[in-house]
Amino acid sequence: MEIFRYFLMASLVISCRADSFSDRVVPLLDQHCYRCHGEKKQKGGIELHQIKTAEDAYRYHRFLKNVADQIKSGDMPPEDDVDELPTTAERALMVREIESVMAHVKKGDFPRKPGRPTVRRLNRNEYNNTVRDLFGISFLAGQEFPADGAGGEGFDNVGDSLFIPPVLMEKYVQSSRKVVDAIYAQPALQKRVIFRKPQEKEDPLIAARVVLVSHASLAFRRRLSEGDVAHLMELYQQALKRGESYENAFRAPLRALLIHPAFLFRWEADQAGQKEWKVDSFELATRLSYFLWASMPDRTLFQLADQGKLSDPQILQQQVMRMLDDPRSDTLARYFAGQWLGFDELRESVAPDAKRFPMFTESLRIAMYRESVDFFHHIQTKNRPITELLDSKYTFVNEELARHYGMSGVTGPQMRLVTISDPQRGGVIGQASILTATSLPLRTSPVKRGKWILDTILGTPPPPPPPDAGELPADDKSSEGLSFRKQLELHRQKPNCAGCHEKIDPLGFGLENFDAIGRWRSHDANGQKVDSVAALPGDIVFSTPAELKKLLVESNELFCKNFCRKLLGYSLGRPLEYYDEPVIEQLYQTLVKHQYQIRPVILAIVQSHPFLSRGDER
Repeated sequence: MEIFRYFLMASLVISCRADSFSDRVVPLLDQHCYRCHGEKKQKGGIELHQIKTAEDAYRYHRFLKNVADQIKSGDMPPEDDVDELPTTAERALMVREIESVMAHVKKGDFPRKPGRPTVRRLNRNEYNNTVRDLFGISFLAGQEFPADGAGGEGFDNVGDSLFIPPVLMEKYVQSSRKVVDAIYAQPALQKRVIFRKPQEKEDPLIAARVVLVSHASLAFRRRLSEGDVAHLMELYQQALKRGESYENAFRAPLRALLIHPAFLFRWEADQAGQKEWKVDSFELATRLSYFLWASMPDRTLFQLADQGKLSDPQILQQQVMRMLDDPRSDTLARYFAGQWLGFDELRESVAPDAKRFPMFTESLRIAMYRESVDFFHHIQTKNRPITELLDSKYTFVNEELARHYGMSGVTGPQMRLVTISDPQRGGVIGQASILTATSLPLRTSPVKRGKWILDTILGTPPPPPPPDAGELPADDKSSEGLSFRKQLELHRQKPNCAGCHEKIDPLGFGLENFDAIGRWRSHDANGQKVDSVAALPGDIVFSTPAELKKLLVESNELFCKNFCRKLLGYSLGRPLEYYDEPVIEQLYQTLVKHQYQIRPVILAIVQSHPFLSRGDER
């Protein structure tokens, strides 16, 4: 069954020259679209004038897909914004040419490129994990760092968005002191870090060099140069000259390690005169560890990199499986899934109104978050199909969350796997973390929830609202006793709002039986029975989360391709480009071949051209 055909990419492949876009489409865009979306005016923040050539069309192909949908539906250009509307033939021509661009991108009818990630500093999570694994500390060393913004495909590990504000440099220095002080405050930790002392009559500098070279090699994630070692040894010798003991003299060089650019940044070397090249073994180890662990490579990876064995396909596959079995791979659930699906927001930014929802305690917030983390981590560790993200017969709860869901038979604060008998739950759509993150403090938000399904689940984001769209009420309680659905229907009567809301709202209405913190309800805040009946293009009608999930599972290609896109973007730490589309298609085929199991696609990403290679241009 083909649900959401309105949003699906047309499958027709048009056999025409790729450069016909500039000859056939650009003049029509100039005639009918630039007035509102050109160089002088960008209504709704949408610009079309920058797309002039087939290369531009490839680069902005996903944006053009939305343009084609608007043209096909007749929503754009609107009658009151142009002197002359495009004819039916002109509309058909623009849609055909854009679909042709999409077909060329899907097939990869252009030179492949590996891409070029911007030099990246460690984000806050990566810094915390790396310092932990380097020195064995148990606290979050970067907890007071400013939050990192999202970039690329929506993740905070993208180099383009990892800026260096002055306050962060101060925080690095403060953190280095805090970490080193912690090492010296714990005898067991100090013994682990300063793991060698001079033998009888041995020059202490020889023993100190062994200690510093070991830590610096791990911290810099590469072989050390003589300059690297000389700088650290100079700091050590200066401390000895000041009368410091053998142990205390390590304070300054250890602090220096933690503020060194080679520690704070992930550098990858260029190769002069080469268009593209394979990353070296240490760079591959670093890419692999920060993808799967959000932390530094361990000694096993370093040894294989030093021996030049890591790039061997069989050894690389073995290491991927070893790393996925390691507890540190839960970062895929916490950082990848958390940022992609949006439940990461539950940790800091989501704040239901305390008076309206006094049962939303801090412990319940944590349980909601842990449910989603444990759920995704289970899918990864057990190599389950990713379609279980859409619907499943199990989840993870503790006593408080089970009570929140109306489940019985669960006692204690520990999260555990339970079988689900309620068809409305199961999958991320029925999880309180998602339902709360897609609500407002005082009410549910069919618009936010519908947009979440279109954008996050299906990868088909609706266009941004027009500037004059107006605001919906913050509270669903109405002085007139109107249901919120009725209030929203009045809002949709505005001509500039109706088109988008017709696509967004039905998906959100299907989840209206879940309140703003994910509890099941039959009546809204006005005491009226919840109306959750929704209709989609193609005369598809549903009224419950269970029916919505069934539709999504039966037509899951969009979801699976979006999953591949997001995971690839997270692994590369850069915005995806048009030349990545064939890789996404290959990843999707890998999913289909392996009955949607998650591990084969993770391995396929690690084995892919953009993950193993680097180019001289993005």
